[in-house]
Amino acid sequence: MKQLAELNSKHLLRASKLAQSSVAIMDDEQMTWAPKGKWSSASLLEHLALGFLITVKGARMVLRQGGPDLPKPTLWQRWLAFRVIELGYYPGRVIAPKMVCPRGLSPEDAKRAFLSNLVEMDAILRQCEEKFGKETKLLAHPYIGPLSISQWRKFHLFHVRRHMRQIHRLREQMAGMYREELVAAASASQG
Repeated sequence: MKQLAELNSKHLLRASKLAQSSVAIMDDEQMTWAPKGKWSSASLLEHLALGFLITVKGARMVLRQGGPDLPKPTLWQRWLAFRVIELGYYPGRVIAPKMVCPRGLSPEDAKRAFLSNLVEMDAILRQCEEKFGKETKLLAHPYIGPLSISQWRKFHLFHVRRHMRQIHRLREQMAGMYREELVAAASASQG
């Protein structure tokens, strides 16, 4: 895949491969299935793609401005950044900001948006790194505050990992429901 060859960041390359392997064998029905009130696998990919796009837009703005202009992180934000970026540990349920909530892309469009936005984000982060250095605090995450370019790359990898675990749980739930339906059908045919 040509786009994967364009990725510069090892973290973002890992994120891409992880996502592709997580949904590779899923058909459209599986990609759109979700328990009531939860996001489907396609929705999770769209959410990630929107997160990449927000990072792209923010990085472009910083490039236009000639550099970042961020407040110092609070002690709480520094703790959260350490917990998420260095330890890879996400707090329990986090409510996604509206700007990254899925809008209903088809599975194919969600896959395509995920990859193209990831590649675009990698390219713009590389431009920012060349101009400002990879440890410059580039943008502020809505919850964990200002992050450097290298921290943004790790954040996106850990964010992808978190949601790929959710996709694996969705697949297990679907398999469990299918097994229950088979058992029920077998019991009904014997009765």
